[in-house]
Amino acid sequence: MTRREWMLLGGTGILAGAGGWLLGQGTAPSPPETAAAAPDQPLPQEVTLSPEAARNFGLRTAPVERRPLVRTVRVTGSVGFNELRLAHIQPLARGRVQAIEVAIGERVRTGQRLAILDALDLAEARHQLASGEAALRQAQAETQTARAALNRAAELVRAGSVAQSELERRRADLARADAAVQTKATEVEHWREMLSRYSPAGPMAQDPADAVRLSAPTPSDARGGILAPFDGAVLAIGATPGELVDTNREIFTLADLSVVWVMADVPERELAAVTPGATVAIAVEAWPGRRFPGRVAYVADQLDVRTGTARVRCEIPNPDGALKINMFAIVEIAAPLGRDGLLVPDAALQSVDDQPVVFLALDATRFAPRPVRPGLRQDGMTEITEGLAAGDVVAAAGSFRLKALLLQSRVDAKD
Repeated sequence: MTRREWMLLGGTGILAGAGGWLLGQGTAPSPPETAAAAPDQPLPQEVTLSPEAARNFGLRTAPVERRPLVRTVRVTGSVGFNELRLAHIQPLARGRVQAIEVAIGERVRTGQRLAILDALDLAEARHQLASGEAALRQAQAETQTARAALNRAAELVRAGSVAQSELERRRADLARADAAVQTKATEVEHWREMLSRYSPAGPMAQDPADAVRLSAPTPSDARGGILAPFDGAVLAIGATPGELVDTNREIFTLADLSVVWVMADVPERELAAVTPGATVAIAVEAWPGRRFPGRVAYVADQLDVRTGTARVRCEIPNPDGALKINMFAIVEIAAPLGRDGLLVPDAALQSVDDQPVVFLALDATRFAPRPVRPGLRQDGMTEITEGLAAGDVVAAAGSFRLKALLLQSRVDAKD
């Protein structure tokens, strides 16, 4: 391209740019004028209802109460056994299982028979008891004979028929006979106690005839009962009929689930607020909307170095068995703040123009909006730090309808 052509092309570009600038200048809009915002209409001083409207709205009032303030420490935990009421039952004597009388999951009562055991040690104990009782009767008979001989010797000494030494000898014979009776009685008591351990007599035997046979058997009968130590549920059975079991064999696992332990993991920063005896409420996913109350029983003396938390044991009554072992739980621990505050129901608080407001009851049908400053929340109540006094009455349930009427009154006033 020649120099002349370059100069013509440049001139054309300059003219086009100038034309565009002029066109832009001709069509550029002028900046809009900002209209002054009209101030909001002030809120009415009160809302008045007819008695019929108050009833139709379901309006309820509540007094402003001064109560101790409690902070809630919310952590996670899991449901576990009450380890003080968890039994791993083993036989007290070696033997063969004759019968299992319960099933897994069955609820049993204290003293109910769980199994019948043909026990080898039980047979030995019964034989020893029978022998000891016979020896005791013999020793008692010998004591009676020795006492009669002593009395006879005393009469002969008074008559001068025998020497005094004979009287002393017979007195010594009586003392030995009395000692033998005491020894045999001790042996009988020992074997009777061993027998009661091997074969306790349970009041809950299903068949009365079996109860009689098991509580008063012959020496050759080696059957004994394994009984439940407390009310609870059978969690596991570790033997079957016909098996030979030893004293270290766990045959039953029994748990009392009427009270469960919930182990909560509390961070170090919250430990100062958690003390034994504090009230607790837990929630589980299986029962939405239901809270299970309880108390803090123990706070661990050491922290987990990996998580920086301490284990807190909570005891939760579980009378209907709704809480199951290993359930995940949300644990809420009440931590008193050591001071009182003014509380209103959560439903009493409304937001008007981004300001927390309650409706103060002037009488049964007249309510005045009152700006307040809310504080802590606890158990469906909110602390009010400014704007109310103890004894004031505010609208609670249905107060949102008063808010709607208040805002509608301002709209009507503008129109």
